[in-house]
Amino acid sequence: MTDRRTTWLEIQIEIDPEAAEIVAAVAADIADGIELRDAGTVVKAAPERALVIAHVAPEDRDELLEAVEETAEHARVAGVKIDPIVIRERHAHEDEWRDVWKQYFRATRVGRSFIVRPSWDPGSIVAEDRVIDLDPGRAFGTGGHASTRLVIMLVENLADVLAAEGQSAPRFLDLGCGSGILSIAAARLWPAAVGMAVDIDAESTACAQENFDRNQVKSVALATGTLDAVPAEQRFQVVMANIQADVLCALAPKLPSRMAPGGRAILSGLLLRDADPVLGLFRDAGFELVRRQDEGDWAALELRLPAPG
Repeated sequence: MTDRRTTWLEIQIEIDPEAAEIVAAVAADIADGIELRDAGTVVKAAPERALVIAHVAPEDRDELLEAVEETAEHARVAGVKIDPIVIRERHAHEDEWRDVWKQYFRATRVGRSFIVRPSWDPGSIVAEDRVIDLDPGRAFGTGGHASTRLVIMLVENLADVLAAEGQSAPRFLDLGCGSGILSIAAARLWPAAVGMAVDIDAESTACAQENFDRNQVKSVALATGTLDAVPAEQRFQVVMANIQADVLCALAPKLPSRMAPGGRAILSGLLLRDADPVLGLFRDAGFELVRRQDEGDWAALELRLPAPG
């Protein structure tokens, strides 16, 4: 990371959409700001292409490009589509960076009832809307990416199912919370519920706290870390995890002990090719598939942990 400055190097990485989120995650560890534009965002990239835009200090340029190339090599070996890669560079002023965000992040509808909006675009609101006020930070999650939208759509449907079962305030857990958007959505769906959100990145949890404050969400506890940061005695009726497939795989044997009997887990951040292998591991851990939902190159799974006996 670098100190605050007014001039940045903007590096645009045009790649196949299948590898976009992986490259964005790697770049985010080095860059001071990341944008991801693909067919699932509000503003479309070129057809069949995705664009990762990194704003980075000039002295961090070589480190970022080396990390991207190393990631590309791993992707090729794993059979993940990434080529051709086109890289463009230019210098950008901080004010221009802010203006770019304002061009590409606009109020947008997600699911049946949610509207996600930044402070500069109030959108058109109707009485039935559940509004999420969200200003972009370095944390992932604006509602523009398919993986985020899939979770919101599944959890919105789950709220209807649980309401029919008489559950109006399930305890929920948001793993890899990023901007906090999923916790805010859950708090809108279940105003009386208590939740917890965790992320390994301290900047993400700080961003999530700002967004919780912005949305008057007071019932969600925040922690920096992994599942181990969650108090061992807590059991959750709903778990949301929009994270990379390898992290989900590692979670499979650990999650059942943190869930209430009959609890639901919504898993996203999965490329289509990863959905079945991840599902297999969670089935081995005792989960059963409730539904799968796909959008473009992305998939999300809703799983249930049956009660013993």
